[in-house]
Amino acid sequence: MPSKNPTIEGKKPRLPKMQHLSIQNVTNTATAWAASPAGQLVRVEVLVTLSCALLVTMVFLSSSRRASRSATFRLVVWSALMLSYPAVSYTIGLMQSSSFRNELVVVWACFLLGCADGISACSIDDSDQQARTMLNQAAQIIYVLFLLLSHASSLPLQLKVLLLFIWLQTVAKLGVRIKKFLSVGRDRVLSIENRLISMYMQDGSRCGLLVTGEEGIEDDRGEYRFSESNLPAGLVTFDMVWRCKGVLLNKGNPRACKLKDLCLSFALFKLLRRRLTSDAGRHGLTMQETHNFPNNGTGNDADGQERLFRVVEVELGFLFDFFYARHPCPRETLVPETVLFMAVLTTSLSTLFVPALLKLHYHTPNGDPNISTTDLDIWLTRMVIVLFLLLESFQYSKVVFSDWHKVKMLCRYVRDPWWQKQVILEFLLSLMFRVTLTRRYWSNSVGQYCLLQTCIRSEKDLIFRLPLPDSFRRFLVKRRMKTHRDLSKVVKQAIYHPLHDSSYHSRIAHGLLALQLPYLHTDELCQTITRQSIIRSMLVWHIATTICDCELDTSSAAIDSIITENHEVATTLSNYCAYLLFYALELVIENHLSTQISLEFLQITVQRCLGVCQSKDEMLNKLFSFQPMDDGDRYEAILADGGKLGRDILRIFPDNRARWTMLAKLWTEKVLSVAPSNNVAAHVKKLATGGELITHIWAWLTHCGIIKQPTKPFYEDQELDLDYAFN
Repeated sequence: MPSKNPTIEGKKPRLPKMQHLSIQNVTNTATAWAASPAGQLVRVEVLVTLSCALLVTMVFLSSSRRASRSATFRLVVWSALMLSYPAVSYTIGLMQSSSFRNELVVVWACFLLGCADGISACSIDDSDQQARTMLNQAAQIIYVLFLLLSHASSLPLQLKVLLLFIWLQTVAKLGVRIKKFLSVGRDRVLSIENRLISMYMQDGSRCGLLVTGEEGIEDDRGEYRFSESNLPAGLVTFDMVWRCKGVLLNKGNPRACKLKDLCLSFALFKLLRRRLTSDAGRHGLTMQETHNFPNNGTGNDADGQERLFRVVEVELGFLFDFFYARHPCPRETLVPETVLFMAVLTTSLSTLFVPALLKLHYHTPNGDPNISTTDLDIWLTRMVIVLFLLLESFQYSKVVFSDWHKVKMLCRYVRDPWWQKQVILEFLLSLMFRVTLTRRYWSNSVGQYCLLQTCIRSEKDLIFRLPLPDSFRRFLVKRRMKTHRDLSKVVKQAIYHPLHDSSYHSRIAHGLLALQLPYLHTDELCQTITRQSIIRSMLVWHIATTICDCELDTSSAAIDSIITENHEVATTLSNYCAYLLFYALELVIENHLSTQISLEFLQITVQRCLGVCQSKDEMLNKLFSFQPMDDGDRYEAILADGGKLGRDILRIFPDNRARWTMLAKLWTEKVLSVAPSNNVAAHVKKLATGGELITHIWAWLTHCGIIKQPTKPFYEDQELDLDYAFN
């Protein structure tokens, strides 16, 4: 029987309706407040603060993004770059369309407009859009001009004049940038200057590596001309830098070596830049041109490996700046930038302390609610001006203390004997050379990934306890297993010796040199290289090295320093090669898409065959007893061959010292064998995220005349080559 209670029947249906009306009222109230002058002013204040935060993040943190391995950090910098222009444009547009009247919004707009971005791109595709970026800046300049004209009647005369100067200076900075973009574009450098450098390197009368002045070896008709007896006025070679008798470059100066190496890095950068065009094919780098590089400032030193890596690191830093930064080339003058910076500094300080701004206080003149200036607005104005001063000073200092400008000053110092006699000038130059505002170009670390370690799982691991799709779980496992470790001096030393030995370059063969031991029968080990493809051989040897690592008892008293060092070299480079195969395959082979899919199937196969293992011993027991269920399964065959190779190494090399010495040499040779590559764009793209060790090796081998990987070994059995999957 239905209830007759009117209270129950009447109240229950009303609750949802009352809640709906309450939410609607709150929404309508918030919308009305946001559309009011006060709400619009608050929105503008928030957007100005947000834009300032984006600009600070972009300018001050951009120089650290390469040296950071944190994906979150790089995402923050990239987001700041992507959002800075839209945020500033939207804020200026909201200022124009708002109904409130506040003369300080013009100050915010002018100074936000002047905050130039500190980096130009996060990828090569972005750097090719400089014209679009400058067009966006031109549109913002027009918006601010309209805003300035609309508030001209309410602005004090002093503030009006200063803001007009700020706006004109922004126009001038954009004009200077457009002029440089049109006159010295990257296309011109890659075509004309590369051709001149190639012709200079082919000229038998050349007198050392070319640092600057290549434009002087071209006549009015565009023809190459060079005379050793009558050198062009602006020409500076590395030999001239090395023979300079000035105090700054004298052997008695402890920083002279690093300054000379800076010029060497810049000269090598120009040679490496030729790989970016087809011109490098006709005027290619040959051993005849570059045979003296390792001994020309990097070889005869007790700390040779550190010096070599430093020279290449700075060289790749120049290559990074060439694509991603906005540093002027050494032949350009900094006079326009200096004049503009001094004008901006003077105008900004005058605006900050102008009486018209200091006397402003909270007021609502004539009772008009559309005109208001609060104390918060005044403090926000001062913050924007101070921030603008800091950003402009920091960006100008980055140009002055950049490696590009230091090379320019060093070349001027080498060319002009008068500079070498001025004590005060030399003191000022030495101070400039000591200052650096950019962190290391490289994080000095290498990626690490172990294929077999993905099978070792803890019972408390949430990734495997949560109900996740298999594909997403594999993605999380793969991401978690990728780590980075600092590149130790031991590993650098192992790589340095073969790089420094020019006679070794022509003999590297993907690891065969390390197995050429006359006192041991290693023919069956050599077959894992000669009868298999390069990628397959790396995978099999990586599995075998992991087995040897698991079998090594590091707590044993028989483990000496030699075993420890070779073990570190072998495991570091083995895991790094696995990292390259699974995370940066484009740096190893050019046609990598099909191989990348095959590697993903290999990961699935390894986890399926070995299952869940609680420890290394359990994983080894499963691996040693593993037999392929299908003889035609290439992925199971790789796992089985890796296990067999590991057992063979343990049998043939029962002594730990001999075993790890062989493995250290083999993995060093394998890294050097796969480093040469014609995929220059892949290496350049990797520079945006910190670069890789293989890029450093690739650059140096290029200067040693090695631009192609060693000839692939002969395959006696094509079935072991995995056809196209790992080729």
